[in-house]
Amino acid sequence: MERRFSIAPKLEHYGCMVDLLGRAGRLQEAYDLIQSMPMRPDNVKWGTLLGACSFQGNVELAEQAVEFLSVLEPWNPGNYVILSNIYARAGLWDGVGRFRKLMKSSQITKAAGYSFIEEGGDIHKFVVEDKSHPKSNEIYALLKSPLD
Repeated sequence: MERRFSIAPKLEHYGCMVDLLGRAGRLQEAYDLIQSMPMRPDNVKWGTLLGACSFQGNVELAEQAVEFLSVLEPWNPGNYVILSNIYARAGLWDGVGRFRKLMKSSQITKAAGYSFIEEGGDIHKFVVEDKSHPKSNEIYALLKSPLD
């Protein structure tokens, strides 16, 4: 970029390269690129690497990414959950337990996922196993009924 087009790479360019390398399974190269950046890597770069590690099942680099992320955004439960899931897929149950305990002792909680639907101009929010909606019995009955 610099030689051919006289464009100095910015943080966004490095982010694109980390993402591309991660998607290609070249995680060590992505990690090395982050480490060699002339500017301080942000949470987005480390999060991109963590996501690629999750997809590729790389425990070691995921642990390193979470180490940096725990400094940059210690309040973000998603990073710990992703690493815990990587441990689980690898059968490393002691790692899963360690991170769950860490989250609990640090009072880091992950909010439950939810869905919205719009019906008749009203927006309804649903959480897994939620029974608070006034028509939840009807909704669950409909969902359990066989399709015709």
